[in-house]
Amino acid sequence: MKSTCKKWLVCLAAGSILSASFVLGCGSGLAPNFPSENDATPAADSIGEALFLDTRFSEFFATHMTGVNDPLAAGDPVVEQVQTINGTLPGPFAGQSINCRSCHFVTEFEGVAGAGNRTYADFTTRSPIPRPLNGFDHTQRNAMQMVGSLQTHSGPTFLHFDGEFSSPEDLVEATITGRNFGWGPTEYQQAVAHIARVIREDDGSGKLAADRLNGLSYSVIFKGTDPRIPSDLRLPESQRLDVQMATDQQILDEIALCISTYMQDLLFKQDEFGRYIASPYDVFLRINHLPVQPRVGQSPAAYAQELLQALDSLSSPLWVDSTYGSFLYHNQKFQFGPQELAGLKIFLRSATHAVDGSQHAGNCAACHLPPDFTDFQFHNTGVTQEEYDAVHGSGAFLQLYVPPLSVRNQNYDQWLPVTTNHPNALEPFRRAASAEQAAYADLGLWNIYLNPDRPKPQAALKSIVCANGADCSVDQGLANTIAEFKTPTLRDLEDSAPYFHNGSALTFNDVVEFYIRSSALARQGLLRNAPAQFANMSLSEEDVAALVAFLQSLTEDYDDS
Repeated sequence: MKSTCKKWLVCLAAGSILSASFVLGCGSGLAPNFPSENDATPAADSIGEALFLDTRFSEFFATHMTGVNDPLAAGDPVVEQVQTINGTLPGPFAGQSINCRSCHFVTEFEGVAGAGNRTYADFTTRSPIPRPLNGFDHTQRNAMQMVGSLQTHSGPTFLHFDGEFSSPEDLVEATITGRNFGWGPTEYQQAVAHIARVIREDDGSGKLAADRLNGLSYSVIFKGTDPRIPSDLRLPESQRLDVQMATDQQILDEIALCISTYMQDLLFKQDEFGRYIASPYDVFLRINHLPVQPRVGQSPAAYAQELLQALDSLSSPLWVDSTYGSFLYHNQKFQFGPQELAGLKIFLRSATHAVDGSQHAGNCAACHLPPDFTDFQFHNTGVTQEEYDAVHGSGAFLQLYVPPLSVRNQNYDQWLPVTTNHPNALEPFRRAASAEQAAYADLGLWNIYLNPDRPKPQAALKSIVCANGADCSVDQGLANTIAEFKTPTLRDLEDSAPYFHNGSALTFNDVVEFYIRSSALARQGLLRNAPAQFANMSLSEEDVAALVAFLQSLTEDYDDS
């Protein structure tokens, strides 16, 4: 039986957003259907998705294949199962070898208990890699969700928890030729040659080509002239490449261009004006005539304070309940009520503006700026210190020797991460804390900032490390970067657990409880390289339930359709 839905026209206050027509869901897994932009998907985007899914670029495939288009006799054990915090699940790529999607799932486990949809993240603290290399058999960090990573924003782009990459193209090339795909640091040229061979010799006979590329080979698709190529897969002339004539590096660059185009389209649902629309929080702002994004020329920080003032002045709020929609992929109510509003105010409030001068002030928006709920920058929240002290004792991280710039860069192999230039580097400060190795800790951005083997992001990194009056007189501010990690977005956080760079927080409650502990350490002067934002954070157990409710209100039904 067809469900009946009501259509409402909401005329929102001047200075907030334009009038918007939307359909209210009727308990059928529908959030409000605000108008969204329907631009044609670029051909590179669709091709990039196929490349993202292709399982033939790894070292395992190169070593065990009988031919580029032949199935493997036996798949890589690393993809036979998927590790989760609740156990293991059958791997969707079993019998094959690793691909990008093996750590960045979306709908592969839709409806599966203990799993479910992902925002291009996985389900575990650190992902297994195909081949032990440099003492690692797992990725160094939790797989940060990809959705929203390339959301348009002011300021530079940084990718990975430590800002290792300044463009998606660089990230793609390093990933498919590196450790995550089983390639060692001395095997870069072998990796590039193998990947180029797969592209040149692919004949379009596989299921992936049938499903994604109209049964055409990469050679045909990249050349772009064959009349069999449908319009949605036909690259513009400026992006075409004759792979039979191109160099291996040119082919790798073409792959990176396509996958990066695909990555740029991984966004949370927005209307035709780029305004978020899919979570209960977004609906609450709209139906209460509240500003949903900064005005032209307004900073996100100023917008956050304006939003808090508007919320404090809201005398008779309209609440979001099931008449406004329901979730298809989440076992929670589509709601934004009094508890969620209380949590939002705590989230936005700084201790300097707290109602009672001390409590119920999260100052969370100092780093998780709405509407993106990230500042796209780096902060030390204390996760590394808590992990290290849990192994070595309270206060141990404060005593850990971290070398100054001159010592670090003169002894690259002793202190910094592995690269093709330094394949034998020990990278002690990019590792999980270990009882056997007291020198192991993850210092995040410290590993990349002023690293001579990572020249591309340096200018942009310095612009933020030394911003806002930060003291960069000693070692150009290197000490400011100790244990700093990129701020993740909080949108649809439900679909990217476990949380933090080490996956140490399994639930929203764990996250909030951590901030209570860590900010208290900072106020006592016991948190190394404490962020300035913690000075205005004052949380207690009374705030946990409300903050958790607010974080849940940022959930949306994300999939890749």
